[in-house]
Amino acid sequence: MDLLRRYRHKGRLMEDLVLLKMTLKKFYKKHTNRYKIVNDENRKPGILEPLVQEKQDKHRNTYKTEVEKDEIFQTLEQNEFLKNIMAKSHINELIDCMYNKELHEGEYLLEENKIYSQLYILRKGTFEVLENGKSEGKYNDRRIFGEVAILHSSKASHSVKALEKGEVWVLDSSDFKRITINDSMEKQDEIVKFLKNVPRICEASNDKLYRLADLVTVEKYEGSKILIKEGDVTNKFFIIAAGSATLLCRHGAKKDRKIFRGDFFGEEIFLKEVASICTVITDAVGIECLVLSRETFLKYFNDLEDFFYKKPDEELNIHYVELQNLKKLKTLGRGGFGKVVLVQDRQNKENLYALKYLAKHEIVGKSQRDQVYNEKHLQIQCDNNFIVKLYQTFKDSKYIYFLQEPCMGGDLWNLLRRQKKKCFESDTAKFYSACVVEAFGYLHSKDIVYRDLKPENVMVCSNGYIKLTDFGFAKKIPNQDHAVSFVGTAEYISPEIILSKPHDKGVDYWALGIFIYEMLVGYTPFKNSDHNDEKTYKAILKGIDFATFPAIISPRARNLIKKLCRPLSIDRIGCQKNGVDDIRIHPWFSKVDWEKLGNLEVEPPILICLNGKSDTRYFDYVKDKDHEVAVDDFTTWDKDF
Repeated sequence: MDLLRRYRHKGRLMEDLVLLKMTLKKFYKKHTNRYKIVNDENRKPGILEPLVQEKQDKHRNTYKTEVEKDEIFQTLEQNEFLKNIMAKSHINELIDCMYNKELHEGEYLLEENKIYSQLYILRKGTFEVLENGKSEGKYNDRRIFGEVAILHSSKASHSVKALEKGEVWVLDSSDFKRITINDSMEKQDEIVKFLKNVPRICEASNDKLYRLADLVTVEKYEGSKILIKEGDVTNKFFIIAAGSATLLCRHGAKKDRKIFRGDFFGEEIFLKEVASICTVITDAVGIECLVLSRETFLKYFNDLEDFFYKKPDEELNIHYVELQNLKKLKTLGRGGFGKVVLVQDRQNKENLYALKYLAKHEIVGKSQRDQVYNEKHLQIQCDNNFIVKLYQTFKDSKYIYFLQEPCMGGDLWNLLRRQKKKCFESDTAKFYSACVVEAFGYLHSKDIVYRDLKPENVMVCSNGYIKLTDFGFAKKIPNQDHAVSFVGTAEYISPEIILSKPHDKGVDYWALGIFIYEMLVGYTPFKNSDHNDEKTYKAILKGIDFATFPAIISPRARNLIKKLCRPLSIDRIGCQKNGVDDIRIHPWFSKVDWEKLGNLEVEPPILICLNGKSDTRYFDYVKDKDHEVAVDDFTTWDKDF
């Protein structure tokens, strides 16, 4: 949209190797020495490409003495931001991936406003930091630059210049993500592999098994001891992760046997809490188990029938109009790839639409073809009162077009800014937040995670209700209940995305908590005046408990926000077995009639006053640029539009 809006950094779509994991895992293992992960501004990160510069890579100086390794370790440990996003178990491996880079006198390590995807640690020499051409200091210590760049490609906020011949240690973003994300995914995959061997449980869908993998805890038992005694009532299920034990069955059908890594016991608890039919004695070296309690299981699933239930897909609702029959009325806004135009059907002038133009050469140039296809596929299947309808798509040699319903009240960000206090009254904020809850309830029932909630992506309809739009970052996860992309808007991003951990619908509920806060206060809880992503991420990782809650936020609203913004996704309200219903029954929403809201029978708090269907008063003025013509693209990648 227009450039006069507040700064909101929208994280680039960092699709890493793990996103290709399910289809390319065997291929990668076979060819791992011949392929590398490419992160390039002109194409999609995370794509496997041949090592064209193999010889150059071999000559990288990665050797480090033990003293240097220790110095790097201490430097990383002392950095508050990195300390939170780098697990200690990964640091040594990350240090091994760092390579040496030499700089000549006068050479720039970083140039202000240029995009980088590496972390740098000063090794030798003196460097000067400049901002807007002015010196901010000279340094020759083990200073770190580019903390945010290893999470997602980002613009340098300042320049760093070598005042003499110098050297730095470099860590590529691709290596950081490969190690941190891949490790988390592999551990989770291993747990799911165990669960797939558990009778009855293995019948569940992959997404349910991945949710179970999130719920297990690691418990260690030292030395030889009785873990479970025959006849004792047990409510825990165990999977042996390391070590061994002896399973003794004096009565019943099971035979005595040794059990090892990958073996499990206590599976009866998924059916009911029962007395153990076996005694389990750990061996002398001790044992490490993945443990899931019956109580935890029932917290997220009503029972086994709920656990095994699979939702049927709904049919698509598609609307057909001819592109040549659409008459342009006015440009409503501009975005990264194109614009949104209010158009009229020439054959039926009562029908108005919002036509979204996406320049094909821009999509191809930034390798966003998959993202555009994903956006179409997910939005067009949605038929809900709180989601902007996508009726149809078109294409020609220059553009991809999305034909959508028009929301003539503009976006919620503009409506928020028009308020006298630059924030909404409590009941107004509650109404808009409840509409988002309804949208999320619908999307999550279809296994769609939205991943980019913010007022700019919420449109206001002429009836005063709101709808979610822009499905560019949305993702459907039918087979495994996690994604690993670095996506979203800095002030709304959840801790697990910053930490490069797999994420699920919990990121939407985190964002809902931030959204409610912003509706009530006028700004987000983690906002900083410098618009500095690193500071924002540090604040997010520190936690919502350290955010300031003005008196304007009621105790009930504060309680809901904190429950939505818990550090672990699995602990957030909305992520338990009752799902979004837990949010609906929260005391802050006690006066909301959800049935009437869903049927659009609640009077909206702010009325949208229009002088006819084509009145665009709620949109910022956008100058038409009809003389600017997009470049032709005659490739066939868009054949399904």
